[in-house]
Formats: sequence, C-alpha cells, structure tokens
Amino acid sequence: MQKIKRVLVLSAHADDCEFFAGGFVASLAAAGAEVTEVICTDNGRGSFEMSTTELVSASRDREAREAAVIMGKKDVIFLGYPDGYLDELTKNELRRIFMEHIRRVKPDIVLSFDLSAPFEPHPDHRHVAAAATEAVAFANMPLYHPEQLKDGLEPYLVPYRYWFAKSDALVNRIEDISSSIDIKIKALCAHTSQMRAMMTDLKMSIHATGKHEQFLPFLDEDNYAPAVDFMIKTWAASVGAKAGYAYGEAFRYEEAGDIFGKAE
Repeated sequence: MQKIKRVLVLSAHADDCEFFAGGFVASLAAAGAEVTEVICTDNGRGSFEMSTTELVSASRDREAREAAVIMGKKDVIFLGYPDGYLDELTKNELRRIFMEHIRRVKPDIVLSFDLSAPFEPHPDHRHVAAAATEAVAFANMPLYHPEQLKDGLEPYLVPYRYWFAKSDALVNRIEDISSSIDIKIKALCAHTSQMRAMMTDLKMSIHATGKHEQFLPFLDEDNYAPAVDFMIKTWAASVGAKAGYAYGEAFRYEEAGDIFGKAE
C-alpha cells in the first residue's frame, strides 16, 4: 500500500464506500494515499423518518463529510442526481463523467460496484457499475471524449481495479482490515440517517418473516452503534477467516496487463 498514491472511489450513495470498502480505503489513507470519492446521487430516499429535502441535507452536507474526515478522504464530490433514479441519466453520460474524474485524479486504484455481481437489486448500483467498468476500461483511449483534452485531462490507464464483491464465487482478493475495522465502523455510524434506516428495515424484515425475533430489542434506531459494530465485525470476521485475517473485505480484483498473467 505504500506504493499507492491516489485512490478514486466511484459510488452511488453516501455510505457505499464505508459499507463495501471502508476498512481497505481507511488503510490506504492511513498509508498516505490521497482518496477522492465521487458520490453520484443525493441520497434522498434512504429514510423512513425524514423528508427527501431533510435527508439530502443531512446525508450530503453533514454525515458524508464527517465520515470522510474519519476515513481520511482528501475530497468528496457530490454529483447530486436523484437517489433511485440514476439510470435516467444515460450510461454514456455517467461514463463520461467518470472518465473526467479518472483523468483528473490519475488514480492508482479505482474502487466501485461490480458489473458482474449477481442479484443486485439497486438500480443505482447497477448503473454505476456499468459506467465505472467502461470508464476504467477506456479512459486511456484518446478518442473517447477528446474534448477533455482542452481542460488538460490527458488519457489515463488505471493500473488496479477493485470491484465490490457481493458474491463469494467472484471473490479473488481479500484485503486485511484488522487494523482499520474500528475506523470503518465509526465512519458508518457517522451516517446517522442511513444507520437508523437500516435498523428500521431489519426490524421490518423480522416482523414480515417472523424469524430472528430475539434480535428486535438490539435494533434500536436511537442507539444503533452496538448493532452496527456487531454486524460489521461478524461479517468482516467471516470474510477475513478465508485468508487468515481477523477481519477482511472481499473484492473482485483486476489489474492492467492481466492478459499476460499475474506478476509475482
């Protein structure tokens, strides 16, 4: 990680980075990497309690910025498209925007959603995955958006690509987050609106299925930190155990030049 100088995260919502890659990104930042995140939507539908206007202000202007400080991110860029309707923006336009940020940041690593992930229900995640995959694949090609050259944005090839893994079948890399698991959890807890919504959503699932009712008192919107700590550590421990780590995060990893085989 000492070789990694710049990192770019392409996410759909304010808490995506923390959920899927918070430990790894925090470790990269701690090692000296400059982390930039592009958040595509306004996060305006992730609540059972707040109006969209209140939620956008809270999640964008307070929670995401607080989490960024905890994580050690250098910059967070908000595109502000409506949450849940990102696919109304054409994929090629989102790809153009992502290419612009890739060419500006010149990251050693890009992290984003995996286009190959099965059973992804969220349209924003799917849309970001498609645009990010193509932007990473073609940002080094000069005839894609040559108008960006006028702004000094030269074509750029991303060496390392980490796609958020949601299926064990696609995992080919597990990163050790044992030293950063508490930062990940603290940053997640900074997303108050989203953690409160997660507690409510989990309780609704328990009521709907009648299963795991013993956990209902644990899912407290006003005191969500213990539940978040337990769930994240349980999940990260199960991932890390596969690679001999106390805690881990899983990715589908690619690097430029894979056609020649993995370098030792």
